[in-house]
Amino acid sequence: MDLSCIIVNYNSSEPLKGCLESIYETIQEIEFEVIVIDNSEDDPGLQILKESYPKAQFIFNASNVGFSKANNQAAKIAQGNFLIFLNPDAILCDQAIHSMHGYLCSHPQIGALGPKVLNPDGSLQYSCRRYPTLWTGLFNRYSLLSRLFPKNRFTSQYLMLDFDHNETRQVDWLSGCCLMVPKNTFEEVNGFDENYFLFNEDVDLCRMIHQTSKEVIYFPDANIIHQISSSNSKASTNVIIQRHLGMMHYFKKHHKVNLLLRGAINFLIFIRCLLQLIINFFR
Repeated sequence: MDLSCIIVNYNSSEPLKGCLESIYETIQEIEFEVIVIDNSEDDPGLQILKESYPKAQFIFNASNVGFSKANNQAAKIAQGNFLIFLNPDAILCDQAIHSMHGYLCSHPQIGALGPKVLNPDGSLQYSCRRYPTLWTGLFNRYSLLSRLFPKNRFTSQYLMLDFDHNETRQVDWLSGCCLMVPKNTFEEVNGFDENYFLFNEDVDLCRMIHQTSKEVIYFPDANIIHQISSSNSKASTNVIIQRHLGMMHYFKKHHKVNLLLRGAINFLIFIRCLLQLIINFFR
């Protein structure tokens, strides 16, 4: 089989419907399968989708095992030579998968490939980035400082605002909302690190792929539409905490520093988490 499409669902059956429609409408000449892992515990819309798409394989977990673990769960049973990880709110544009699959087949040195990602209004989402630093916590995509000073060098470097996103090029990492990886490469790096419950797993995976001497490539010849959640929406307390625990794990794993500096980094991440919890409480 050529390709396994893997989607982790968490209470997202409504956007998932659009994702599945785009898969079956746009993939015509590639032998593929669809595997949906449901972490919701109770998403009544899933049963309707299961009946509407009998060729897709739906696996229902008894509890939310996390994004990384659920993706690994699907990858273990996937039959495709290539894996494409999709968020349920991603919509494939025409020929996107065919272009990505063809490019990967003709470039065996590539370990991960990601398309140009667009917002529903057609504007660009910055889906390829440089590795995060401590400054990233203050100057990320949604931070107040980035909005007040959009052209500051920290945000520009992290979001790669220094090129027009219309050329194929090597990058540090790609968003996991749509990421195609050869299955043998995914197995070589032991899949997603399950220490990440949610967030940070995509940058970690790309970093591990780089360590195998494979390339991570941004490929704007393929387009998808991604309905990213609003920065102004209220997040669950658990999501905020898990995101910051993931940051701590990432810096511990990839930055070997002394215990004193490690403690300082973790303290800064803790303060960032606390501030986000307070802001979230008043939303």
